Amino acid sequence: MNPLLLTLREITHRWMSSSLIVLVVMTITATLGYFSVNSSGYKKEITRNTRDIGSNVVILPASVDQFQYHSNGGISDQTMSENVVQQLIQYKASLNHLIPMLERMGECSVNDRQVIARIVGISASIPMPGRPKSPMQKMLNGGKVQLGSLLAEELSISREESVSVLINGRSFLVDRVNRSNGTWQDSSVFLDLAEAQSLFGMRGQVSRIEAIECTSEKCEEFGVQSEVVLMNELAAITDQAAILRRDRMAIARVSIRKISQDNLQLMQNVLWSLLAMAMIGLSALNSIQRTAEVGILQALGFGPGKILCVFLLRSILLAVVGVFLGIVLGCGTAFVQAQDLFTATGKKLRFDWNSATMISVVAIMLSVIASSIPALIASRRDPASVMGKEY
Repeated sequence: MNPLLLTLREITHRWMSSSLIVLVVMTITATLGYFSVNSSGYKKEITRNTRDIGSNVVILPASVDQFQYHSNGGISDQTMSENVVQQLIQYKASLNHLIPMLERMGECSVNDRQVIARIVGISASIPMPGRPKSPMQKMLNGGKVQLGSLLAEELSISREESVSVLINGRSFLVDRVNRSNGTWQDSSVFLDLAEAQSLFGMRGQVSRIEAIECTSEKCEEFGVQSEVVLMNELAAITDQAAILRRDRMAIARVSIRKISQDNLQLMQNVLWSLLAMAMIGLSALNSIQRTAEVGILQALGFGPGKILCVFLLRSILLAVVGVFLGIVLGCGTAFVQAQDLFTATGKKLRFDWNSATMISVVAIMLSVIASSIPALIASRRDPASVMGKEY
């Protein structure tokens, strides 16, 4: 009889045990698929949240007195060339999300209300080549400004109101009033960097460049200080700038990401081990319990090759059905839940076909190996001794 036809008949005849194997394979792959999608979404969410903590590196003009800079609330009248940004990019410094800014104190007025406020010209964040990520700072609309919540309150501007504000005598439409975040930004006004440079007659100049360092994890691994690496890099690039590293913020970012990644890796390893043992155990037990059937097949003239082929075909067919159902159930459920579970990145999550393929291949291989080894051993035994032994 054809091995494939015999396999199909055997599956339909033993539909309960076949269904059990499909159910186990489906459960295993569904669990792994669910964890894979969830861990991918979790990593993206952690990355986004740690990014939103803020920049942990500030590049200032070399002439800035950092004591005075901090005393004045993180603002200075010194500037440097905007070309420093391009120099950092050309050198491929260990930074990402470069945000050049120009800051000055200026007069903001609406009708008869006047306030001296912090005017911040800001550019969209510039990714370093080879490190593309979603923008940390988007470009502001030309001719429009964004007001901090406290500044809007001081100028008697409501969030829903459409109004123009004069900044050093030049009119700008208020694009929006930002929500309070408890920092100096609440009392500031933001506009496009190029317009701020034109407003203050300082074309091509910036007050500082904010960025996120990309060296902390590697530096920790090799036992060197990230700040030293960045300072050496900047010294090789330009003599116009100096590094200001926000140590606690940088350490917090690294710690959060490292702990999260280590825990996810541990959970993944444990899950793979437990589920692999469950699959191997069930498949092997099923093959061992059918040792008497191997003797019958031998008595009917089936050689070791055909017997092994029957077992392999059965394992492959059942594993493929279980894997397909498991991937659809596990990954599909996790993917749908991720849209609401991960508020910052869930809607941008994409299905990871690589993980799904790897889980499918490993599950099928484990099932085949676990079934074939006992069958191969039994097929080489004497038919009389196999059929005469009760299991």
